[in-house]
Amino acid sequence: MINKQKLFNRNFVMVVIGQLISLFGNSILRFALALYVLDITGSATIFGTVTAFSVIPTIILSPFGGMIADRVNRRNIMVVLDFLTSFLVLGFGFSLSDKNAVPLIAAVLVLLSIIQACYTPSVNSSVPLLQDEKNLVKANSVVNQVTMLANLLGPILGGILYGFFGAIPIIYVSGVCFFLSAILEIFIYIPFEKLKQKESMVQTVKSDFKESIRFMSKEQPDILRTMLVMAFYNFFIVSIITIGMPYMIRTILQLSSELYGTAEGLMAGAGIVGGIISGLIANRLKTGKLYLLLVISGISLIPIGLVFLFDFNSMVCYFVITVCVMLLQLLITIFSIFVLSATQRKTPNHLLGKVTAYTMTLTMCAQPLGQSLYGLLFDTFSNSLYIVLIGTSVIAVMIGILARSVFFRLEK
Repeated sequence: MINKQKLFNRNFVMVVIGQLISLFGNSILRFALALYVLDITGSATIFGTVTAFSVIPTIILSPFGGMIADRVNRRNIMVVLDFLTSFLVLGFGFSLSDKNAVPLIAAVLVLLSIIQACYTPSVNSSVPLLQDEKNLVKANSVVNQVTMLANLLGPILGGILYGFFGAIPIIYVSGVCFFLSAILEIFIYIPFEKLKQKESMVQTVKSDFKESIRFMSKEQPDILRTMLVMAFYNFFIVSIITIGMPYMIRTILQLSSELYGTAEGLMAGAGIVGGIISGLIANRLKTGKLYLLLVISGISLIPIGLVFLFDFNSMVCYFVITVCVMLLQLLITIFSIFVLSATQRKTPNHLLGKVTAYTMTLTMCAQPLGQSLYGLLFDTFSNSLYIVLIGTSVIAVMIGILARSVFFRLEK
C-alpha cells in the first residue's frame, strides 16, 4: 500500500533517487558527447543536425511508449530499460574512436532516444499514482528538481573529467549509473491494474490512439492548444539554448570545457531554484498567468544579443550568457511544472501514459527542426550572432502574448 497523503512516501522517494542516479548518468553522457562532436568538427551545423536527428525517434515512438506505460507495469519498464541503456552505453565506450565518432554517436543517440520514448512516459505517469492531487504540483516540482540537480552535477563533474581524461571515462561512469538505477528500481512498488485486451494488438493500438486523441480534441481541447504553444516555445527558446550555448562558449568565445561545464551546472542550479519556487507558489500562480513567463523568456535573450552586437570581451560575454540562460531555465522550469500538473489533473488514470506521451510528442516535434535551423543560423551568422538572438527574442515575446487566451481557457 502507498500512503498518498504523505509527499515523501517510500515508493516516491525511491523513484526520485533512481531518477537522480539515472539522470546524472544521462547528463554527463550527453555533455561529453556534445563537447566531443564540437571539438572534432568545430561545426554548429553538424552538432545541430546530430542533436536534431537523435530526437526524432522519441517524437515518433512516444505515443507507443505511452500505450505501453498504460498496459505494462511501469516499474518493470523502468528496470528493463535502465539495464538495457547501461549495456548499450558501456559497449559504445569500448567502440568509440575519432574515426567513427560522428556516425557512432549519432547511432547511439538514436538508440537512446528510442529507449527514452518508452521510459519517460512511464516515469511521468507514475507520479499521479503515488500522490494525492493536493500534492501533485509539489511532487512534480520534486521530480523536476531532481532532474535539474543531475543536470547541475553532471556538467560540472563532466567538464572536469573531460578536461583531464576526455570523453571515454565519462561514458563508463554513465553506464554504471544506469546499472545502479536499475538495481534500485527493482524494489519500487507502483500501483498497476492490467487493462483487459479483447482485441488484436493492431486494433488495440488503433483504439488507444482514437481514445486519447478524442479526449484531447473533444473533451479537453485546451490541453491540445497548450501543447501547440509549447511546441512553438521549444522550436525557438529551447532550440536556441541547446545549440547556441555550447557553440557560443566553446566555438565563438574559445573558452574551456570547465567554464562550459560550470555554465551548464549553473543553468541546472537555476532549474532547481525554479522547482523550489514552483512548490512554494503551487496554490498562488494561476494558470492564466503562465503566458507572462513566455514573454519574460523572450526578453531574456536580448542582453546576450547586445554583448555580441557591441563586441564585449570573452569573459563579459560568458557572464551575460550564463546569467541569461539561468533566468531562462528558471522560467522554463516553473512553466513546465505548472503545465504538466494542469494536464495531469484533467486526465483520468487509464489515459495518463498516453496523454503524457502525446504531450512529449507534440511539444518535441518542433525541436529537431529548431535545432537544425539554429545550427545553420549560428554558422551563417557567426560574425553577427546578435541578429539570431534578438530576432528570436522578438518572436518569443509575440508567442507569449498570443498564447494569453490559451492559458486563460486552460485555467477555466
